Amino acid sequence: MNFVAAILYAVSSSALLAVALAFLRGGLNPSIAGTALSFGALVAAGTLWRSRRADFPAKPPGGWEWAAIAAFALVSARIFLWVVFRDANSIKVISPNNLGDLSLHLTYINFLASGVPFWPDNPIFTGGKLTYPIGTDLFNSLLALVGVDVLRGLIATGLAGSALTGVALWRWGRGFALLGFLANGGLFGFAIFSTGQLADFQSVHAWKSIALALFATQRGLLFALPAGLALLCSWRTRWFAAGDGWKLSRPGELLLYASMPLFHLHTFLFLSLMLGAWFVLHPPARRGLAQFVGAALAPASALVLLVTGMMHGASVLGFKAGWMWDDKPFVDWCMEHFSGPALLHAAVLFWPMNFGVLPVLIVMLCVALWREKRTVWPAAVVFPALGAFVLCCFVKFAPWEWDNTKIMVWSYLAVLPFLWTHLIARWPQWARALACFALFFSGFVSTLGGIDSSHRGHEIASREELDNVAVVVAAIPVTERFVGAPTYNHPLLLCGRKMALGYTGHVSSHGLAWQAPAADVDALMRGAVNWRDIAAQLGCRYLFWGRFEQEAYQDSTEPWKESARLVALGDWGEIYDLQMPKNENPNIEIRNKSE
Repeated sequence: MNFVAAILYAVSSSALLAVALAFLRGGLNPSIAGTALSFGALVAAGTLWRSRRADFPAKPPGGWEWAAIAAFALVSARIFLWVVFRDANSIKVISPNNLGDLSLHLTYINFLASGVPFWPDNPIFTGGKLTYPIGTDLFNSLLALVGVDVLRGLIATGLAGSALTGVALWRWGRGFALLGFLANGGLFGFAIFSTGQLADFQSVHAWKSIALALFATQRGLLFALPAGLALLCSWRTRWFAAGDGWKLSRPGELLLYASMPLFHLHTFLFLSLMLGAWFVLHPPARRGLAQFVGAALAPASALVLLVTGMMHGASVLGFKAGWMWDDKPFVDWCMEHFSGPALLHAAVLFWPMNFGVLPVLIVMLCVALWREKRTVWPAAVVFPALGAFVLCCFVKFAPWEWDNTKIMVWSYLAVLPFLWTHLIARWPQWARALACFALFFSGFVSTLGGIDSSHRGHEIASREELDNVAVVVAAIPVTERFVGAPTYNHPLLLCGRKMALGYTGHVSSHGLAWQAPAADVDALMRGAVNWRDIAAQLGCRYLFWGRFEQEAYQDSTEPWKESARLVALGDWGEIYDLQMPKNENPNIEIRNKSE
C-alpha cells in the first residue's frame, strides 16, 4: 500500500506543480512537463525510501478472494487495454459509454498540451473558463509533452489506475470490496436466464455497472478511487484506532485530500461530508480534524474555485425526489413488462430492480450496528455514508440526475466492508453463499456482457482525417476559436482546438447555459444575414466546414464562400478566416494533406 501512496503522491504533486508553473509561464510546455514529472518521481522515490522498513502483514487471500482478485485483474485489463485503440484507419473505443467521454478527454489532453494560457478557456463553450476537474487529463498532457503517444498514455494510465484501485479496494474491504466493485447491480442481470444472452442489462437503467459506466469513462476516478480509499484506510487508523494500523503520513493525507478537487470534485465532496460528520459525532477526533481541514482549506478552496470557474461556471443544485425512479428508460421497461399505470410500477419497482437485495441487507446491517453501540468505527462510516446516499436521492448535484452516482458509488463502497464483517460473515456458509449470489450475480453478468468478445469497438475518428486537420490547424494560433457543428468527436476538438460549442450533452452536463450559443451557432452555420456579427459575438475568427457540417446544415447558403478568405482546403473540408476578405492576399497557400 505504501507503493500505492507513492504513486498517488507523484501524480498529485506533478499536477499541482504543473498548474503553478503554467500560471507563471503562461501555459504548459515540454520543459514544464519534464520538471513536473521529475518532481513527482522524486516525491515517489522519497516516499518509498522513508517507508522501506514499514511492514503491515495481512491475512493471505482465501480461495474465493483469489477468484475476486483474478476477476478484477481480467476485467480491468479488458477495459483498459482496449479503452482506445487503432484499427486500420479508425480510432476506436471498446465501450459505447466511452464514445463521448473519451473524446472529451482527448480534447482536454491535446488542448492543455498545446500550450494554451492558464487557467485555460473552455474549449467546448465560448465565453468562459474551463469548468472541469482536469487533474488526470493534465497528467496525460504532461506525458504527451515529453513524447508519450497520447493513445498509449491513456492505456498506460488506465492500467496503472486500475492496479492502484485494486490494491486500495483490497486494503479497504478485501475480496468482498473487489467483488462489489465489479458486480454491483439489482435484478436486471437475471434476464440472462430468460434471454440466453450475455449483455449489459443495466446499461440503460439508473444503477449501472460501476466498472463500465464510471471507472472506464470518468478518468478522474483513476486517481480519486485509490486516493479516496487510501485516505479512508488511513483515517480509520488515525482517528479511530481501527483497521490494521496502516496510515499515510500527515503531509501525504493533506496532499491527497487538498488536491482532490483538481481530479474529482464529487469524491472531494463525499470525503468532506465524512470529515464533517466525524467532527460532529466523534469528539475525540475533533481537534485533529479541525487542524487537518484548516490546513487543507486554502489550497482545496483555490482548486474548487478554479475547476468551477470561480463558482460562476454553473448552477447545478436542484431538488429531485426519488432520484431516477421516473427516468424514461425505466418507465418504458415497466410499460413493456407490466400492464397498468407505468409510473406506479416504476415507483414500486425502481429500488428492487436496480439494487436487488442490497437495501434489505443494509437495513439489517444498520440494526446490527445500532445494537453494537461499542463499534464506533463501523457506525462512523456506515451512517454518514448512507446519509450521503439519501441526500443524493433528493438533491441533484448536476443537471443530469445520474451524475449523482459519482457520490452514491462512494456510499456503496464505504458500506461494503461492514456489510461483510458485521453481517454476512456471521452467517452459516450456505447463507453467505446465497447472499453473495443474490448481491453480485446480476451485476457481474452485466459487467461481463459489456466487455465480452462481441464488442469489436466503436469509431470516434478517422486517423487520416485527424492527422490532416492537425497539420493544417498547426499554423493557426492555439488561442483562436473555431465555429463548426457541435459534436463530441469533431476533428478540431480531438486535435485540442477551441470551438464555439462542443457536444451539447457535455456542455449541459457541466451545467452551462448552452441554448443561446447553440441557436447562434445554428444561425451562423446556416448562413444567417448577420452571420459576421454572430461570429464576432461568439468570439470565432475561423469557420470549419467538413463532413459533420455538411450533414448537419444541408440547407446552408454558405455565404462565407463568397466573402471570407479560404485558408485551408482538403478532403477533410475547408477552413475560412471570417475576418479577412476573400480577395486579400491572393497567394495564400491552399493545403491538401491527402494530395
